[in-house]
Amino acid sequence: MIRTLSWILLSLTVSFGCQSYVDGSKRTAGEFTDDAQITAMVKLRLLDDPEVKGWRINVSTSRGVVTLEGRVPSNYAREKASRLASETGSVLNVEDRLTVVE
Repeated sequence: MIRTLSWILLSLTVSFGCQSYVDGSKRTAGEFTDDAQITAMVKLRLLDDPEVKGWRINVSTSRGVVTLEGRVPSNYAREKASRLASETGSVLNVEDRLTVVE
């Protein structure tokens, strides 16, 4: 079930990423697509990890820099989420804005 939802999320993210170029920014359509793909892959990795509980984490990417925002249950989950994001292909840097809520 989660894998099916993950594939749907990936497809939608890539599709909307291609259309995002109309916002007038200086990024190319390829950069938007790359960022959308990175976002989807990071989100999938977070959702698949039982300790991180990725449903409460918002992932955004701009030019290869991933930003993680939201709540995690522990410092360990926070560190692991950041590590999972940084180990995802094409990620240049991870900005951790996660809050630990016990």
